[in-house]
Amino acid sequence: MQLPVVSVGYLAAGRLAQRLRVHSRFRHALNFMAADGHLLTLLDACRYPNLPDAVRLQLPHGWDWREMTGAIDGLEKAVIWQPERALAQTGEQPAHHAALAEALQKQPVESTLMLLPGGDSTKRQPLLSAQSSAQALTAQVAQLIGFGKGLTPDGDDYLLGYLAALWRWQDTPRIAGHFRLMREIITGQLNRTNDISAHYLGRAAHGHFSEPVCDLMMLLTQQASNGQIQTAARNVMQFGASSGADCLAGMLHGIRTIQTAL
Repeated sequence: MQLPVVSVGYLAAGRLAQRLRVHSRFRHALNFMAADGHLLTLLDACRYPNLPDAVRLQLPHGWDWREMTGAIDGLEKAVIWQPERALAQTGEQPAHHAALAEALQKQPVESTLMLLPGGDSTKRQPLLSAQSSAQALTAQVAQLIGFGKGLTPDGDDYLLGYLAALWRWQDTPRIAGHFRLMREIITGQLNRTNDISAHYLGRAAHGHFSEPVCDLMMLLTQQASNGQIQTAARNVMQFGASSGADCLAGMLHGIRTIQTAL
């Protein structure tokens, strides 16, 4: 069977010839798992943006991966998506926190987390700081990873967003140690969540994110208009009932961490 391929993620491109087994099927996505434990995903290009480990296809109306049989051919014949992944330059600081917070406040979402300071105190509040000890951060990650609703739980999406914000500043002296510690702690607790969420968190720990997250990361140090920031924030928040909003909240927390440290 051959379906029109729209784009292939830069990590997926070199892995299409590997031996893969079906991991999970959903209506709009099909996950394969390689021998190294990483996923490779086939996605409906009309519904999903580029992901590092995904192949986006133009699917017929009413397509359902749960009912698909047979092999898919021609996956290697597509444009490779490769985002800009530049680290922050000396003296650069993240901006647009207020505009992003405003976008998040406007988004109706039912998360199990307190997404912004001063929010619903009955929900779990992430407490992450560059000044926190390794012991405190380990306890915090344990409280978040695997916690909440959805295929990728709220706490996992929040941690992914937090890593995304810190990633560009990972070589900045006042951030570097905290980033390395968070990466070590999170990757050490991936067994506390499901395979799919663990895959995305593991990729995030090494700087691999979806196209909307990459686009927003690069805007953080640019002179972007409020409209551009709002659009980029909405693109991040478009996933799932709460996943995108959880991710944006984690990014906002990461921005606060950077601003406080610098």
